[in-house]
Amino acid sequence: MMSPAAPTSGEAAPHDRAKASQTFEGVQILRGFAAMIVVFHHMCWVITTYHPGQSAIATFRRLAEVGAGGVDVFFCISGLVIAHAARNLSAGAGNARTFAWRRLLRVLPPYWIFTALLLLLWAAGIGLKGLNVTPGLVIASFLLIPWPKTTAAGAMSYHPILDVGWTLTFEMYFYAICTIVIALAGGRRIWPWTIAALGVVAALSLMTVGPDGVASATLASPLLCEFVAGVLLARFVAGRVAPATGRLLIALGVAGFVASIFLPDPMTWRVLCWGVPGVLLVAGAVLIPVRLDTPLSRLFGFLGTASYTIYLVHPFFTLIAGTLLKRGTMTQVPPDLLLIALTVIAVAGSAISWFFVEGPLIRLLKPRSRTATLAQRSLRT
Repeated sequence: MMSPAAPTSGEAAPHDRAKASQTFEGVQILRGFAAMIVVFHHMCWVITTYHPGQSAIATFRRLAEVGAGGVDVFFCISGLVIAHAARNLSAGAGNARTFAWRRLLRVLPPYWIFTALLLLLWAAGIGLKGLNVTPGLVIASFLLIPWPKTTAAGAMSYHPILDVGWTLTFEMYFYAICTIVIALAGGRRIWPWTIAALGVVAALSLMTVGPDGVASATLASPLLCEFVAGVLLARFVAGRVAPATGRLLIALGVAGFVASIFLPDPMTWRVLCWGVPGVLLVAGAVLIPVRLDTPLSRLFGFLGTASYTIYLVHPFFTLIAGTLLKRGTMTQVPPDLLLIALTVIAVAGSAISWFFVEGPLIRLLKPRSRTATLAQRSLRT
């Protein structure tokens, strides 16, 4: 990955180091893989729920569950890129307001569009027929506020109408804390003040509403440790290039995810079972300089770019797949073959939709100044 003039000691050239620290192409590729395993996780649920046959893949140990660990990888990446991109913002309400506004513009419009589309499907009687849609649930879903969501079958959760949006509640909370820190102390103080603030709020939440309170499920969630890990990587790892160490960390991260397959209940201990391996993967991706200079690497880079769209859109593919299977369509296809095919179709179809929604939105809302553009490149979320 070095230029012809690079030193031969194994250390990357300065411009390569700068590229790795600013654009995180390896992390971008990792983001794409994280999105794909989340799709696999949800498609496994569709197959095991609606296909009359038994999928050897989806029922092997806890393999179907391990895909949920992609969310843990996303959280760590968010902590990394936000802390890194905001590091040069000076203290002040103006910078804090700009930071928050860009985050909202980047995350909310696509989420709102796909939530609205899901509501249209419900209103037309095409999807979510068993969901009890109330005005409170609709408003809370658009605002990413936890709200009781019930179904005719008696199921209840605090997820929004577009179910995967529950992770965005954590993202918004993390952004809010970072915004306050930037306003008071500047972006460089995200380390350590954001970490301290998250800890203080968690303690207050546990003392006031208790561990079983709805607010504590977000404000005192162990999942916040993954954002903290990302901030620590931005402070102590970003900007460094150590390919051998990076490869070792990636190998350990992969081994951790594989090992979790054989645990009885990794979801209960997800921060240890998936969060720690996820942090290792992100750290390794930061340390290995990557150039998207081949067709395959550019493809994986694009999947990383489209990972947010893949995450938001793939539930529509699981909804369609589940509906068809309930009607008896595709049940003649062997479940394992169908699982693989549906996962690929969902990833590809969701990624293609990036060109029609998220991509145009990014261009429409793109910051105009050169400084803002550089910051946007660093965020890449």
